[in-house]
Amino acid sequence: MVGSKPNSKIIIFMKRSVLQHLCDILDTDNTWETIAPYMSGIAMRDVEACKRYGNYNQSPSMLLLRIWCSKGFTVVHLYQLFAKTKLIRLMRVMKSEVDEKYHYLEEKVLNPARRLRPIVPPAGTQQTASRLKKIDSKDMTSTPTQSITTSSTNDPLRVAIEGTLPVTYQELSEATKGFSVNNVIGKGGYGTVYKGEIRATGGMVAVKRIFAGNDNSTQQGSKAEKERLRQSLTELRTLARFRHDNILPIYAYSLEGPEPCLVYQFMANGSLEDRLLCRKGTTPLTWVQRKEISIGAARGIHFLHSFAKTPLIHGDVKTANILLDKHMEPKLGDFGLCRDGQAEVEATEKRPLIASHIKGTLAYLAPEFITSKILTTKLDVYSYGIVLLEIASGQRAYSESRETRGLVDFCQLNKELARRQKIPLREILIDRKAPALANEFEEQFWDTLLEIGLAGVCVDRKLRPTMAQVVECLCKNTTPTIP
Repeated sequence: MVGSKPNSKIIIFMKRSVLQHLCDILDTDNTWETIAPYMSGIAMRDVEACKRYGNYNQSPSMLLLRIWCSKGFTVVHLYQLFAKTKLIRLMRVMKSEVDEKYHYLEEKVLNPARRLRPIVPPAGTQQTASRLKKIDSKDMTSTPTQSITTSSTNDPLRVAIEGTLPVTYQELSEATKGFSVNNVIGKGGYGTVYKGEIRATGGMVAVKRIFAGNDNSTQQGSKAEKERLRQSLTELRTLARFRHDNILPIYAYSLEGPEPCLVYQFMANGSLEDRLLCRKGTTPLTWVQRKEISIGAARGIHFLHSFAKTPLIHGDVKTANILLDKHMEPKLGDFGLCRDGQAEVEATEKRPLIASHIKGTLAYLAPEFITSKILTTKLDVYSYGIVLLEIASGQRAYSESRETRGLVDFCQLNKELARRQKIPLREILIDRKAPALANEFEEQFWDTLLEIGLAGVCVDRKLRPTMAQVVECLCKNTTPTIP
């Protein structure tokens, strides 16, 4: 039951009885299969997954609606879908969940010859955009969606968030049991992430509550407030703009309470960092899992770099920001530091990529950014190179307990040691927590991980591979050739 307005409701937040009634009908004679081709973003593999789900006496249509919901679709979209497919009975079942201004669609289906008013965008979008626009003032750092325009509006923010839903702060507070410390699943420099449960459906979500923290200095406190809002706005617009299997889907947002909040898909297996460190007693990742995670995360970054005319730079790629769902599929998260490609941060700026983060994150930053603020897609390549080295070695990007604290230097020193001793590098550097390499293919994959990782952290950014090359090499188990 998210959103006080019926038309701003997420599909899985409908009344439980209504959602169950819809699924009962859709499951009968596999009716859900007839609507799947009309659902934007639903791929054949999603349909096959729903079929397999049904083989275990589960509701395939419930899974289908959850997948569609994770891509940002609402009860209004579902109502419109039923209108398009002329499923009047289903429209009537969920009619109470939809704002009255959409009820004309039923008449339109029954009497297609009549001219009826066009579909309007979800209510609250313009009001929310107006509120966000106040935050997005000209003295803040530019964000990646400023160039978006349409024929119907000159407000790029309204366009970017049109598919994202406003929710109330009170509802998020209830879902997280008052933002209880017992529900905390992660913390960062500007916010805390809580596990939340939607009572109507029993569905789980992750809620990021963004805060600036206390500061004794009014001026510093103001800057921190501005930075947290900028990051919140940047992440909201980025996740609303980009949809990809390996990018964390955003469900909703709230700006009406004391702190901005973003609502995401709940990632049952935590972060890649958690799994590499075997936190909470979890079993070590297998090499097959590490391969799939490496490829998936690389595809997500490559998508950001290649989807639009101007590449989008994530700016904070690290194992803590690669999240894993219940199937261990990786999703790239935390887009608060995104920038449009080829931009350069001025030397007089506050350096949000450095000042707002702890020392551990500095280990992921490319040398040209630290010294000269040069910002290109090769920044993400460098950071991802560190990630691959972590996956291969099980070592952290930065560790006070190592004599060689930085992972890049640590790997390079061990590579030289292996060369001198004439032994395979994996015998020295492999993650000892992981299962033993089972065959020649896994041995070759480990070598590929390390070589791509080292190529990605080359000091000369021009010698680093592109993310397209990284994806190709990981898939083919080869090393990149840089011109």
